[in-house]
Amino acid sequence: MFIIYDEYELLELFEAEPLVIATKEAGMFIYSKKFSTGIKISLYLSVYERECEISMCINENGFYETSLCNVEYLRQEGKRLRIHQNDSETDYLISFYPSFFMKTEENGTSFQ
Repeated sequence: MFIIYDEYELLELFEAEPLVIATKEAGMFIYSKKFSTGIKISLYLSVYERECEISMCINENGFYETSLCNVEYLRQEGKRLRIHQNDSETDYLISFYPSFFMKTEENGTSFQ
């Protein structure tokens, strides 16, 4: 198995090409975006291992990091990215516009 995603959707949300780790065929990428507020988000994607890591920092000082396993898909929803894990009731939602934020949704309930 592998993570289902559209590379053009990620390109649109992060507004930049990913950093390719090893070779493109290895399926390991780092997408990142820096906002005018000084917040930077990075998404490490290992397509064939079905893993994602999300990290955030402000002015190069890290304040959040999480690792996700058994990721089934990444999907663009407007200016948001939904990350869904196969064996979890929690989805991660990252909003890129009009303001940056991340929240989780569990059983229809949102947590920011």
